[in-house]
Amino acid sequence: MRQYIIRRLFISIFILLGVSAIIYGLLRTAPADYVSTITNGIPDATPEMKAKLTELYGLDKGIVEGYVDWLSSALKGDLGQSFIYNKPAQDVIKDKMWVSFWMALPSFILQLLIAIPLGIISATKQYSITDYTVTTIALIGISLPSFFFAAVLQRAFSMGLGWFPLQGMVTAREDYVGFAHIMDMAWHFVLPITVLTVLSIGGLMRYSRTNMLEVLNADYIRTARAKGLSEHKVIYKHAFRNTLIPIVTMVGGMIPGLFSGAMITEGIFSIEGLGYIGLKALRSGDIPFMMAFTMFLAILTLLGTLLSDILYAVVDPRVRLK
Repeated sequence: MRQYIIRRLFISIFILLGVSAIIYGLLRTAPADYVSTITNGIPDATPEMKAKLTELYGLDKGIVEGYVDWLSSALKGDLGQSFIYNKPAQDVIKDKMWVSFWMALPSFILQLLIAIPLGIISATKQYSITDYTVTTIALIGISLPSFFFAAVLQRAFSMGLGWFPLQGMVTAREDYVGFAHIMDMAWHFVLPITVLTVLSIGGLMRYSRTNMLEVLNADYIRTARAKGLSEHKVIYKHAFRNTLIPIVTMVGGMIPGLFSGAMITEGIFSIEGLGYIGLKALRSGDIPFMMAFTMFLAILTLLGTLLSDILYAVVDPRVRLK
């Protein structure tokens, strides 16, 4: 396994180089750049002013030259200065990724606690009313657009009933500290966490159901039943343990996503996590931050894939990574 991990990490270096080159090229060829964005609101902006700003932000260089400069700085640990935040891009990511993490972690835990048991119950009661109900809930969760569901929750529970804040992370004009501050933020996170949970349980629920059905049709399950074992022991001692093997690998790939943020959900609820500021930076043409952000996502994706492969080999001794 050690050789497999080293080889995967070595290949990941070339993948990251390819991703960075493609992303930089796309950002530089985008219709709007940062200079155009900030000068649009200045009526008396002259071409000379725009040219000086273009040179100041390093946008006067060609794509190849600009990418080489960015890559040489990145290899030294410098991912550039964010245009809109006026601070190192990696520092912005460090500050904001924990906001996304504390919003995504409860949702992730709730997904596991809701989706896996429902998927198993649905599989054990195939073609029953319970199965159809669970499947319908899963399809609704998969099909609902996040912006629509978020708007419904805001209209019902914020604007209508007034139970939860409409947007933001903390209550305005209140200076909470300590535990009160934590509870205030948690109250603001209830609706976003609900959106993330409801829209994510569908896929994991169907995945759990499909794997449980496959295991229940295996020969060793029929043998266990033929030996006279109770249905509860057959399902939760023999079938469930083998169902967890592919689920664990899937969950392993989801863990790095806890830090990447939810762009649409954070944007709707005005929560300044990585997704929200990433969307803001994209609209503004903040190339240094977008490069750092996309590379951060690429690294998380590669680590998640590697973690899934390792977990599969750990939970299933029959698998050997070569």
